[in-house]
Amino acid sequence: MLIEIHMLQNHVPSNLNRDDTGSVKDCTFGGVPRARISSQCLKRSIRVSDFFENELKEYLSDRTKYLPEEIEIGLKEKYNPEKSAEIAKKIQGIGSSSDDAKTKKKPNEKEKAFKKTSQLIFFGKNEVKLIIENLLKREDLEKLNTKELSSLVHEIITENKIKPVDVALFGRMTTLEKFEEVTASCQVAHAISVNKHNVEFDYFTAVDDLQKKYEPNLQGSSHLSETELSSACFYKYFSIDYNSFVSTIGNDKKLAQLAISALIKAATLSNPSGKQNSTAAHNPPHFIGIEIKDKKVPVNLANAFIKPITPDNKLSLNDKAIEALAKYAKKNREAFSLPMKDQAHFIFTEEKGLGGEFSDHAFSKLDDLIQWLEKHTGA
Repeated sequence: MLIEIHMLQNHVPSNLNRDDTGSVKDCTFGGVPRARISSQCLKRSIRVSDFFENELKEYLSDRTKYLPEEIEIGLKEKYNPEKSAEIAKKIQGIGSSSDDAKTKKKPNEKEKAFKKTSQLIFFGKNEVKLIIENLLKREDLEKLNTKELSSLVHEIITENKIKPVDVALFGRMTTLEKFEEVTASCQVAHAISVNKHNVEFDYFTAVDDLQKKYEPNLQGSSHLSETELSSACFYKYFSIDYNSFVSTIGNDKKLAQLAISALIKAATLSNPSGKQNSTAAHNPPHFIGIEIKDKKVPVNLANAFIKPITPDNKLSLNDKAIEALAKYAKKNREAFSLPMKDQAHFIFTEEKGLGGEFSDHAFSKLDDLIQWLEKHTGA
């Protein structure tokens, strides 16, 4: 079973996802510039959202270099503290190459030298717990060298077939051979604007509050700069390989149902954090369409917006985007005889009749859409 989520979300002027120069991320689509939010940015905003963490806390992972520190903390609870530190120090060499050693930054003398692996890796809380438990069972623990510890950790992780929910959804990629890669069950597209991307420059100044007190004749501000902003209605697309996801989390269908519902809520009500303190671009989606297919035939509907959407006297940008997406979705199903099982949508608009082409199940409340979906994802 394949679950596809199509979302339309209009944001106020903001800079939710910027590049290395501070500019709003963009791309060209249909020969026209579009605002863009990277898939990595979207996935992180979902992963760290309260909706996701509160529902799935014990089933999630941490992306970190500090695995040795976590293992040391766990070992110290039942093992000699000094020897625990020595073991953790050996573990930080797991997967490191000679090149890593050459380029490794030496810690500042004033800073604590934390024990870290050479790259970021996703580790589930259950995986860290399993590693600690298995290490404590070894009578020869103190004698194990880095290579032997590396093999032991690899064996533990590989034999653990139940992966953390976020790792099962978004995957785990690593170049360290001792760590198992996990193929993502959820694909996330870069969000692109349905309308043409126009950049605005916000010129701003900072004024010294005490300047008049000490230098009353001094004119001007103490600082001036500018930042890029853009207002865009984004099309977001997610696809979930349900069977693969269930298998990767140990065939726990109740957990799968909980996780997918949490994913929908997090994707809907959490946003990227870029410049939010100065833009507060917390705008929820006005349309969420969900398609369920019997077979794995994913279809991204971005081509509904190959011609950029522009508002007119009758319909707003949001409503015209809904109209274009719904009509395009229906045409796609008919043209390619897609293996549809069911479809439904959430819609937030005052215009009557919009979105009807997408499905016969129209909901005005997000919770109702999620309850409909849970009938398909239930145990």
